[in-house]
Amino acid sequence: MATPKGYIGYPIVGDSSLEFYRDVPLYLQSRIQEHGTRIFQGRILNKPTVFVCSASAVRELLTEHHTKMKLGYKAILHNLYGDNIMFEEAGEADRLHALMHHVFVQSSLPRFQQILQKYIHRHFSDLHSRADVEVYALFKQFATELMLALFFDLDVEDSPDLVREVTSLATTHWHGVISVPLSFKVSYWSSSYKRAVEAKERLLELVREQLARRGPEGSFMDRANRAGFKDQAELEQHILPFVSALVPKAIASILASFVQAVSSNGQECLQERAREDCEFLNWCLLETERLWPPVIGGRRLVTKDFVLDGYKIPKGYGIIYVSSMAHRDPQDFTNPDSYDPHRWAVNLEEQKKLLFCYGAGPRCCVGTSLMRTLVQTVSEYIVQRYSWTLGPSQETPDYKWLPIARPKEMSATFSRIHQSGSSSDDANGSR
Repeated sequence: MATPKGYIGYPIVGDSSLEFYRDVPLYLQSRIQEHGTRIFQGRILNKPTVFVCSASAVRELLTEHHTKMKLGYKAILHNLYGDNIMFEEAGEADRLHALMHHVFVQSSLPRFQQILQKYIHRHFSDLHSRADVEVYALFKQFATELMLALFFDLDVEDSPDLVREVTSLATTHWHGVISVPLSFKVSYWSSSYKRAVEAKERLLELVREQLARRGPEGSFMDRANRAGFKDQAELEQHILPFVSALVPKAIASILASFVQAVSSNGQECLQERAREDCEFLNWCLLETERLWPPVIGGRRLVTKDFVLDGYKIPKGYGIIYVSSMAHRDPQDFTNPDSYDPHRWAVNLEEQKKLLFCYGAGPRCCVGTSLMRTLVQTVSEYIVQRYSWTLGPSQETPDYKWLPIARPKEMSATFSRIHQSGSSSDDANGSR
């Protein structure tokens, strides 16, 4: 039984967190090359940590060994998100998953498609009339307003001031999240972190007010009140992530990466094929998930010794599984760094098991189906109505990898495609 290669160093002085957070791909690629394996160890957040960058090993970790680990960000993020499913373990997590499936999944959201089409039309029907669209900002605004409409029963046209307040609070809250690595090393109560906690408390007040209004019968707030959470505080904590910046940023990341990947800068055939073939569009989106998952991976703390792909993982260690690197594992993906939607034409369901954009196993994201439907619907709307090119020298934009991966400073110009029936469709905001 092998010990993972690598050097865990001494406490404090041997920590490589700063190097890791500064340039995640470089840190991981250099270690993989140095050690000749995609499973290795180092010291992160002052804890001996095993990195898992193999697709098969990540799947084994999340499906077979999930009971031997606990989630690894509670100590860092608990003050910002409170007690919710992101931090719970075992039976408690199962209970919350079941509750959330009744309230937060697509099939349980009343008028999901109607609301989605309304916001798609509002944000994307006039892209051809805008110059140099900042792609990520466009999708983030769309996703923010959509999440507030779906989970907060709040429409920007009816309550613009409240929408602005929630959006501003979510931004302040997020700045606390992105300051966590430094705050963790220095002080939890740095000014940005303190403001983030205060923003969280105000967001919870607004959630409480919206829950008190309940909304019409069958609305999200009404269903949430009747879902069976053990108390009001638990319900509020589970609505918080959906009105924070986390989910909108993840949606914007995937959509912006898709626009970048199938831009007309040498990729006209991809846009045309996606326009004509829904199955090919789905392959494009899976390939986007593979190369650019919004969250690079996850962290766990080992509570019981186990063996992973032949390596002993000791109790007390941290584990960081890296989806973005596992998705580029040459053992499972030929030409792993190439954007090739056709790779999904063969063994689709088996290959999808090696995608961890939304996690895997019992702790996978409860909103996976909703997210994929949302992204598919938006992508289909855009590709059916527009062709687009990226701004100068942006065919391969730089990526920001933490805390949410996304293309940096990417703009695009959209040209309208005139198709029969499109004018009437746009008039009512549906396809």
